Amino acid sequence: MVEERPLIDEPSDDDLLFADEESADREETGLSAWKLMIVDDQEDVHNMTRLVLGDFTFEGRGLEFLSAYSGREAKKLISEHPDTAVMLLDVVMEDNQAGLDVAKFIRAEACNRLTRIILRTGQPGQAPERKVVTELDINDYKQKTELTAQKLFTAVTTAIRSFRDLLLIEEGRKSMHLLALSVAHQVRNRTVAIAGFANLLLKKTQENGSIKEYIRTILDESERLEDMVGAVNSYAAIREPQLTTVELAEAVDQACDRADVHAQLLGKKVSWARNLNQQNVDADPELLSRLLDALLNNAVDFTDESPVRISVSVRGGEEGCRVAVEDHGIGISETDLPHIFDPFFSQKPHGAGMGLAIARKVADEHQWDIVVKSRAGHGSTFDVFIPNRLPVRRPSEEPRID
Repeated sequence: MVEERPLIDEPSDDDLLFADEESADREETGLSAWKLMIVDDQEDVHNMTRLVLGDFTFEGRGLEFLSAYSGREAKKLISEHPDTAVMLLDVVMEDNQAGLDVAKFIRAEACNRLTRIILRTGQPGQAPERKVVTELDINDYKQKTELTAQKLFTAVTTAIRSFRDLLLIEEGRKSMHLLALSVAHQVRNRTVAIAGFANLLLKKTQENGSIKEYIRTILDESERLEDMVGAVNSYAAIREPQLTTVELAEAVDQACDRADVHAQLLGKKVSWARNLNQQNVDADPELLSRLLDALLNNAVDFTDESPVRISVSVRGGEEGCRVAVEDHGIGISETDLPHIFDPFFSQKPHGAGMGLAIARKVADEHQWDIVVKSRAGHGSTFDVFIPNRLPVRRPSEEPRID
């Protein structure tokens, strides 16, 4: 059995010669290198990582090494190089939580969801693996004492492959976004023209019979098409979340007030049952409002009783908090339930069918879950789960442990 060499082993002369040959081959390909950022306060870790991965190639591209020796340096460097494929991140640097602060900065403040973060720690007690991976969007977790050269090579290969796939998905998403906006713009131009000529015909015709009814139908359908184009624009305009701390109960309370206005426009009145515990969450305030509006307006639209009874709750737990919206409306059939988040799917004769699609997209952008329980004739409950995120600790809050 071949024994794996530890990361701290010095490479042999053969290894260095092989690395030089590989480097020359990479230069001939003309492909840009994958950026790998090493964040650690120990110079030896930087040196040995560069030596071990000096001959690394993936899809004909080598590595461009970037080095940061503190959390502060890492934040600056990732802002300058947002296209970094992989970050090897130490936890304990200028303070016990410096690495976790960097990870949160990347996801929450820099809004970088593509860079793969591999946490390397010599003190696992400072960053328990289960809690860190689930709450902080860490992609891999390695203890330095068990990280051999082969394991590091495998971890980096897996991370770069994941980065490549996410990059392709993101590029496809942006292309679809531009296509949707372009199509919506073209459809809107034609709709305006159709409605304009229909109005001219309505004014010129002297007949009060079927011809006027046909023209009014054209106008009604043009208006509906215009509403659908607006809904598509609204859906396509959903961007990556700009996360900040939001008091969830307050946001839900304000959304209920907006739903009251929506109900009044439909000639309805809402009777609320609110159980809102205070919970701070990381969210984009504007997108959160759109999600809440979609769920609450949906409850108003599909409840015919007077007054409309809607129960709203915010409750916390160990892993996160939940927002639940329960109505006593017409409910959703088993046949329709799998399709309610599909764009343009609607049970309303004149609905655009984009409300719940918008809610789902906002949740997906935040990496939240929506669970729906419903039975035809018995109402529906929409449950949004918002996972916890580890708080950022400032360097002054806790002394460093070397």
